[in-house]
Amino acid sequence: MKRFEKEAGMELIFPEKYAQIGELAQRVTRGYRDRGLKAVLKDGKGMIECSRDCEYYRGLSWIRQWIREGRSEGCREEDRAFEHLTYMVDCSRNAVPSVSFLKELLVSMALMGYDRLMLYTEDTYEIEGRPFFGWMRGRYAKEELRELDDYAMSLGIELVPCIQTLAHLNAIFRWKAFSGVHDTADILSTGEEETYALIEDMVRTWAETVRSRVINIGMDEAEMIGRGAYLNRYGYRDRLSIMEKHLQRVLSICEKYGFTCMMWSDMFFKLLSGEGYHSEKLEITDEVRRRIPQNVELIYWDYYSRDQDTYRRMLSNHKKLSDRVGFAGGAWKWNGYAPLLNHSIQASRIALSACREFSIGNVMVTGWGDDGGEAAQACVLPVLCLYAESCYADRTDDTWLSERMMACTNERYGDFLLLDLPNLTPDNPCPGRVSVGPAKYLLYQDVLLGIYDRHVDEDTYPAHFAAAAGRLAEAADRSESCGYLFRTLSALCAVLEEKCDLGVRMRRAYEGGDRKALSELADRALEAASRVDEFRREMRRQWFAENRPFGWEVLDVRLGGVKARLESAHQRLTDFLEGRTARIEELEEPRLLLDERENPGHRTLPLSDNSWRNIVTACVM
Repeated sequence: MKRFEKEAGMELIFPEKYAQIGELAQRVTRGYRDRGLKAVLKDGKGMIECSRDCEYYRGLSWIRQWIREGRSEGCREEDRAFEHLTYMVDCSRNAVPSVSFLKELLVSMALMGYDRLMLYTEDTYEIEGRPFFGWMRGRYAKEELRELDDYAMSLGIELVPCIQTLAHLNAIFRWKAFSGVHDTADILSTGEEETYALIEDMVRTWAETVRSRVINIGMDEAEMIGRGAYLNRYGYRDRLSIMEKHLQRVLSICEKYGFTCMMWSDMFFKLLSGEGYHSEKLEITDEVRRRIPQNVELIYWDYYSRDQDTYRRMLSNHKKLSDRVGFAGGAWKWNGYAPLLNHSIQASRIALSACREFSIGNVMVTGWGDDGGEAAQACVLPVLCLYAESCYADRTDDTWLSERMMACTNERYGDFLLLDLPNLTPDNPCPGRVSVGPAKYLLYQDVLLGIYDRHVDEDTYPAHFAAAAGRLAEAADRSESCGYLFRTLSALCAVLEEKCDLGVRMRRAYEGGDRKALSELADRALEAASRVDEFRREMRRQWFAENRPFGWEVLDVRLGGVKARLESAHQRLTDFLEGRTARIEELEEPRLLLDERENPGHRTLPLSDNSWRNIVTACVM
């Protein structure tokens, strides 16, 4: 680690991959300007004028870029389009990032120009007096969060808590300690003093831990509010009224501790329209606007849309509801082991253009980790770079992003886009269908059951995955410090090369009485199981390079299950061939289309299914 003394006396310790930043800073003079930044390199010396610390580090990245390009001179002036630029990291879906990884991420963010890191923590932080809150989930201790807060502040980044005060708290409800605050599903029971005592403990914990007095209170996707214990106790009440009262209580608690609040906006739109988040039937009157508290910022989140009109309509509606509106887009790392970066980039370019048009001041990019946090934390770097360059430079073309990502992360933008390859099957060409990630169900589906076999193109998939494995392995050798990302997904593709069409071919051989083919396929099942072992080893290295150990046990179970079922398939085929069983009933079941829509130009349609529980079996889990 390299030490660097800031002018204000704050000591920074840079991760080894960024050691040169501290050394570079010694040769850079810092000055002040009212707004924006100006970076200058002349005669081997640098000068940065800026109004914020995060802009200083972005200025360093420019000087670093010029030096790497062999230039002796350079000058760049920039001003940010968005007042706040935030990355929200998911710390709640099993993959809880380690403190050391987050410090490294913070340096990359500072060089890009981010001023906020938001920690999405449903229950993964320590609350005094509540031992079951986040127990065995990799929760952060107060001391760790304070350490992170100090480190972030020294880089000009505000560490912002992002909690849940209504829904998405399913993890705590497995413990009897929280039965008194449970409404139904993952929803807190509103109107109960016990509930507000818990929420106050949440808010107090963060007030005692971080400098920031900004907090995201969540409240998204709470459609079942008032439908469980609340309904039994109080009878039917209008859900919007329930939510309004609950929100006022939560806001008053936050105000008590000096917090300014933001929240996800979807529930207002759903409850006001009686339909979905993007309903076009929403009529916003003065009466409707009066129902929205003006002391909370509404965050319009959209990770899907690829058309400008949707963003314009939604931002316009948000502006009619409130004067305080922010936007959150997505760096798709929540659809299995491989990301959806090309889709993220396409959608984000459109979304950020609309944010500029509507003068949105608070813009964030989210890195969720649904269904187990299977994808690498670091895979989001290209999307983070895009948001930063949109904010400061209004440039998001690939050539520009390639230069800037190298300057800020030492990594190749083009190589990172290869991480999409496991999902970009021939029937799902770049940028891929929205939220479609075939690699996950191809890995987890049972070869004997073949639930997804009608959506497998046996003629093209194996060759695709073989080629992808090779390209990812080559990229691993080019990476300075993220080679593990590429090795992990190369190993995944090696599994899928062998496994993706096994079920299709087993059933055809069985129906055709081709005993020779069945014998060969039984051997292939063992080869696939061996490759799963190698993938699990690479995945373990990746997990422990980025995350705390809690949560890895889930992937151990999942991948161990894939291997076990491949071994079972080998045994079932062998038993049949050697006369120990007369039938393989699993292979006699018809294979059904799960989605009957057509995919023009292709004979198969790849699907969007991100639930391990649904993929592995049709039986009860």
